[in-house]
Amino acid sequence: MLRDNGDIHFLLSGWGVGFDQLKALQADARLPNVTLVDRVEDDQLETFLSAADVWIIPYRKNVAGVSVPSRFYNLRAIGRPVILVSEPDAEAALTVIEHDVGWVVEPGNADELAKAVSHAADANDPRRAGRAAEIAGRFDFDVAMAGYCSLISELLQKPD
Repeated sequence: MLRDNGDIHFLLSGWGVGFDQLKALQADARLPNVTLVDRVEDDQLETFLSAADVWIIPYRKNVAGVSVPSRFYNLRAIGRPVILVSEPDAEAALTVIEHDVGWVVEPGNADELAKAVSHAADANDPRRAGRAAEIAGRFDFDVAMAGYCSLISELLQKPD
């Protein structure tokens, strides 16, 4: 849907069977605004993540309340807005909406995803990236552990 939009370029990195399938699809489709690169090594990850204006995080259907994609936290820390393909009640989606650090599109809705990508390409709000980096501190290991300890202490003090 966005193949002819010269302002939008997709950069995908990965490995494995799924990524091999993407390579085969791209070889057939020859989309001019899609580049595939092999897995980025850990020492180059920060540079790679910083290269994008916005990141798309695909999230499977029917997993709200089960998990949060770890990429979500990496991209918060790097200070990039996201387009989260997710059910709107998933934890990551609630964070994106509450803090206005990107857009949420339900899985399986290609038209809405294309609209969100176009909207993100036109959006020039550096405050969104700043908020993304700011909230990353809430997901720090020490902060999370302190929260768990506090919750456990509170639960242990409550009578049965």
